[in-house]
Amino acid sequence: MRLNFNTNGHCLISKQSGIKLSSQLTKIKHPQRAKSYDIVEIGHNFNPKEFNTKIITFRDKNGKILQRNITKKTPDEVIETKKNYKEYSAAYIEDPTDVFKDLKILGRKISSITKKNNKYFSKSEEIQTSPADKHIVTISKIDTFSTGFSGVETENQSIYEYQKGNKKGYSIQNYIRNNHSGIFKFGDFKTKFENMYNSSMNDKYDFLHIYPFKQFKRIAPYMIENPIHKPPFTTIKWYSKYSHPDDETISFGFFNGKVNLNSRTLITKEDIVRTTAHEKEHAYQKMQRSKPIDEHTEEIKKNISAYNNYVPANKNYEEYRSNYNEIKAREAGELALKEYNTSLDDLKDEFMYAPNYQFGEY
Repeated sequence: MRLNFNTNGHCLISKQSGIKLSSQLTKIKHPQRAKSYDIVEIGHNFNPKEFNTKIITFRDKNGKILQRNITKKTPDEVIETKKNYKEYSAAYIEDPTDVFKDLKILGRKISSITKKNNKYFSKSEEIQTSPADKHIVTISKIDTFSTGFSGVETENQSIYEYQKGNKKGYSIQNYIRNNHSGIFKFGDFKTKFENMYNSSMNDKYDFLHIYPFKQFKRIAPYMIENPIHKPPFTTIKWYSKYSHPDDETISFGFFNGKVNLNSRTLITKEDIVRTTAHEKEHAYQKMQRSKPIDEHTEEIKKNISAYNNYVPANKNYEEYRSNYNEIKAREAGELALKEYNTSLDDLKDEFMYAPNYQFGEY
């Protein structure tokens, strides 16, 4: 067979579409709902035997993509990527150009994992949405990359929009994550794409909004805090128990030198924001109490007095609620929640055609 190369050295080796599933694919895992598949093979570098890509696409009975397996081979490495596709039900938002009209939004999620030479390399979660009758695509994406060290990864987040050939949005690489210790290190690298005005990216909370709830729980507590008081670095621990470990009161979290958060009762993002800032305020209060006496302000004196006269909630709930340190911690939680919600509103104003699930709300 004669192969026709383009000027960049690529060529189409073979292409087959609409093949019914058969026993020939028993060694390749595929979705249960798959009814057919396509195969495309492409050669590269004018040398298709050494440099080639094979793409197998599985489709449901309606021709919708369910899964795509991509294998890229070179003499030195084999890169394998498996992508899974999920179609969202149509969502409706208020049309930004006509407040009396609802706009139908179509969307899908693409989850992928990539291996190099059979070793884990990266994974990503991408949500693509588009109005049914407009040439606009909004993409939010989280890419996680292996560092080569066990359990230690870097992560990139981005949200951007294509409209009439223009691209606007943000991209950020903001931390290294250690999955073993739960420690996150936040960096400062940010990129603003062209055509992005009225930037809200000075707000550190913006990228938290694109995380699904499970990932949000893992990441947000390291960023959330009282916007007025800077707490010391505090270890975050999750536990699952309906009542407080020291008494029988309902538990959302507590501070004992570490910030402890209850996964059983913190069931919304707002719950996590409010409680994290509350408990981190207690960490700030502890830091203030440790200052030398000659540095004690009136606030620190009230802090110390409240600490020395602290009454647990199960002993006297009213006294617990009226304790000065608890009052200030509740204020911290509400301030953080206000800042968090404002950043979400700003982000929605920037990306007006994105439905709620684009921001990880469900």
